Formats: sequence, C-alpha cells, structure tokens
Amino acid sequence: MVDKNSAVVASGPPAAPERDTPFGAARGVVLGEINMVAGRVREREAVGLQEEILRADRVFLLGMGRSKLVADAFAMRLVHLGLNAHVAADMTTPSTGKGDLLVACSGSGETPVVVTLTDEAVSAGTRVAVVTAEPRSRLGQRAHHLVRLDCGGGDTDSEQFVGTLFEQACLVFFDCLVLVLEQTLGVASEEMFARHTNLE
Repeated sequence: MVDKNSAVVASGPPAAPERDTPFGAARGVVLGEINMVAGRVREREAVGLQEEILRADRVFLLGMGRSKLVADAFAMRLVHLGLNAHVAADMTTPSTGKGDLLVACSGSGETPVVVTLTDEAVSAGTRVAVVTAEPRSRLGQRAHHLVRLDCGGGDTDSEQFVGTLFEQACLVFFDCLVLVLEQTLGVASEEMFARHTNLE
C-alpha cells in the first residue's frame, strides 16, 4: 500500500541540467522527443477519447509488450477515478459487449494479437478507440475513434530504440487525460487514494 504521508521532498534548489554529460544529453533527447509528440496531439482527438470513456459502461484496455504496461497503468488510474475499467486478456476480465469501449494501444497498429482481439470486440458490438502512430494501419482502420501520436517519420526520426518513443508518449498522453478526467468528474485526490489497492 502506498503511504501518502511518506513522500520525501528534496531540499534546496534543483540541480542545474548537465547537458554535456552522457546522462544529461540522453535526458535532453528523451524529454525533447516526448514533448514533440505530445505537442502534436490534436485537441479534438483527445477530447473525443475523453467523451468515449465517459459514455462507456465499461472500459477495456489492450496492448502488448511495453504498450501493455502503459495500458495497465491507464486502467489503474481509471479505476482510481471510479470508472469501471479492465485490462483485456487478463484472467478475470469479463466479456465485452454493446455499451463498452475497448482502448487499443499499438505504435505500429499491426500487432497481431491486438488486431485479433480488437476484431473480437467489434464483433461483440464494442466500440473501439485506437491510440497509434500509424492511423492507416489495420488497427487504425478498425477504430470508431482514433488518437494519433505523431512520432514523425517513425523510429528513424527517434534516437531511441524501436517503439520506445511511442510508448513514452502514450503514457504521458494517458496521464494528461487522467488529469482532465479528474477535473471533469470533480474527483478529489483523497477519493482516488481511497480506491487504491491495499493488496500490495
């Protein structure tokens, strides 16, 4: 269980950035790339996903690999907000149907398992929101609502390893959306903390 009173606050002014060190240079690259992608998100796409989530009876999150970790983190925050959220393909995940929303995350939009499970959800009458870097992908074509995280020319434009930038930007995008939902729903931090699991 997280102890909300155990946070340690560093004293003194923040350390000056060290851009001429290997870590400082890497930090500049990573934060700069994330900021670039976040700045390209279209407001109407973000607002549209917010509306889809608020309309849904239940929200299911889907991803594979590191994108699944991001999806898991978003599902956790939706539960903290008091929404009915599940991670697709987990052992206790219920079946989807009409009135539900599947949020599928895939940088390429071609991840086989994600595409297959999305097809299953669509056949059950579930609406699909897709977060991807490739809107023309198979996954993008299945979306009722799409959010594009524009990573430029793909992995060739990033100094980081394949797929990393999308995964980072997706996490930041979802955290921004959580803050908007928190304010829209009028949910206090104390309420969110009360819903945090005690089995950890």
